[in-house]
Amino acid sequence: MCGIGGIVQLTNEEIDPDLIQKYHTVISHRGPDSHGTYSYQHLALLHRRLSIIDLSPNGHQPMPYGADLSIVFNGEIYNYLEIKEVLINAGYTFHSESDTEVIMAAYLHWGEACVEQFNGMWAFALLDKANQKLFCSRDRFGVKPFYYRQSKSFFAFASEIKQFTTLPDWKATLHLERAIDFINYGIFDHTDETLFKGVNQLKPGNNLVFNLKDNSFIIHEWYNLRKRVKKYEASFDQAKEEFYTLFTDAVKLRLRSDVKVGSCLSGGIDSTSIVCSINQLLKKENKQGVQETVSACSTVKKYDEQQFIDAVIKNTEIKPHKVYPNLDGLFDLLDELIWHQDEPFTSTSTLAQWSVFAEAKKNDITVMLDGQGADESLAGYLPFHDAHLIGMLKAANIGGILSEVGALKKLKGYPAKKAWQFLFKFLLPSSISLKLRSHTLPFRLKTDTEKQSLYKPQFFGSIQEMSFDQLLCSNLPMLLHYEDRNSMAHSIESRVPFLDYRLVEFIVGLPDSYKIRDGQTKYILREALAHEIPAEIKNRHDKMGFLTSEAVWIQEHQEEFRSHLLKAVKEMEFLLDQEEVMDSFDNLVSGGKEISIGSVYFRILTLHRWMRVFQVNPS
Repeated sequence: MCGIGGIVQLTNEEIDPDLIQKYHTVISHRGPDSHGTYSYQHLALLHRRLSIIDLSPNGHQPMPYGADLSIVFNGEIYNYLEIKEVLINAGYTFHSESDTEVIMAAYLHWGEACVEQFNGMWAFALLDKANQKLFCSRDRFGVKPFYYRQSKSFFAFASEIKQFTTLPDWKATLHLERAIDFINYGIFDHTDETLFKGVNQLKPGNNLVFNLKDNSFIIHEWYNLRKRVKKYEASFDQAKEEFYTLFTDAVKLRLRSDVKVGSCLSGGIDSTSIVCSINQLLKKENKQGVQETVSACSTVKKYDEQQFIDAVIKNTEIKPHKVYPNLDGLFDLLDELIWHQDEPFTSTSTLAQWSVFAEAKKNDITVMLDGQGADESLAGYLPFHDAHLIGMLKAANIGGILSEVGALKKLKGYPAKKAWQFLFKFLLPSSISLKLRSHTLPFRLKTDTEKQSLYKPQFFGSIQEMSFDQLLCSNLPMLLHYEDRNSMAHSIESRVPFLDYRLVEFIVGLPDSYKIRDGQTKYILREALAHEIPAEIKNRHDKMGFLTSEAVWIQEHQEEFRSHLLKAVKEMEFLLDQEEVMDSFDNLVSGGKEISIGSVYFRILTLHRWMRVFQVNPS
């Protein structure tokens, strides 16, 4: 896990050495162990190293391979040992124990198709001098970031957007359309555009090839989840066994490390499954007593999961660490959080996650396993029930709908009337149903949001269709953004076994009833891991995740919050009407209503602070 960067000078001038230094120093948190640069013609490659595999100087980057190849790489190729064995048998030699060297040998062997062999997370740029090109790639789901920017003077790529702020021709300008999506829907990273106009990200599962002869580049998709998923036809019992095998192997691969490995533990079924799977794997290797977890807890009982966390600890006898994120100091920390995130964030859950990685750092845990990706593939969120009901309606499975609605009411208090009203809306003509489905703010924006916004809410006709949206567009990209920045801010590598591509393709191809049954989400996970996880976790149905007592905090600190909100609205008058926004906020809190986690008011605050931190011009 590292930080990478590259600068191509598009004029005939040499690249300023001071610029190269600033370009990688600004992300020193991503790689505190060593750094390096390599220059070739008008190209400079830059690297910050966080040593995880092969801690010796042999793992230093930029790394050469033969006379023509050099690479800067951020991430891990978990199956590098298996690929290395194939390459050795094919006659390739290696001088390190790192996965970095394996990437270059694989490139020589398979060409650009080498990425199809990799099981891992990555963003890399590989210089091929013989063919005068820079081959850049990003992993299937975008666990690792890759940004690029082109101006008259430079083509530059980076792990973090803040690296571009060191370029002499940098000017931070707001991308208004993406800001509208963020305010309106609480979404970003759903497109290759960012909130900075002129800064793009290489989409997950895409390659970028830069031609050093004429300074042109092309981008092409090398991985498409929709095309990879196959309909699963076997029984649930067989699926359960296959799920267990795939999941266990995904966790096992992500334990490969030459440094200390721990895991996040929220008390939910996703993190619990990872912790318990690690526990079983370590027992088989007689390595009990080395496992550690970090959890975010709350002093407000409504948002606290300690009873479930403690059940897992008791079941596994691991060494736990707990943190209690303090929202009282939120505004003191907000600018630092935003600087590390590069873009605004939607709720104080980001602070909770930040606190977890800070605690891991304090306890010398360099690698952390986390549960991102499970909700999106296994139908873990409440709206997945709606998609499931629509799927059964389309299949004319009225008996199934009746049974599921009854189970939902019993398990989660979901009113039957609400379910039937939702299905009625779906049956209306699309022009009416989509309008009913559309999201509205409690105030108007000073622009035509329908024309400006790229993201449109919709009805999903099945769990699978909703999973595609959540994995590829509306949810997971943001969560991985938070995960990467929060972990790397503390020089920690975060690994996400639920996003092993073999597991994702398998889960998404399963019938809806294997994922939601009798009101229970993640049904196959609960059943497949039933013999390893505590019963109170298996039978738990109140999803929380990394929540904080944000709603309570806003109520208790209304005046402070209102003061910051008012300042934000005044300085964003190009988008917001002060009277409308403040009246809607005052009416909400004066009525004693609890402001939801990730409310539009919090989004306004972080967007405003982001514009200040990065000196973003609104025009």
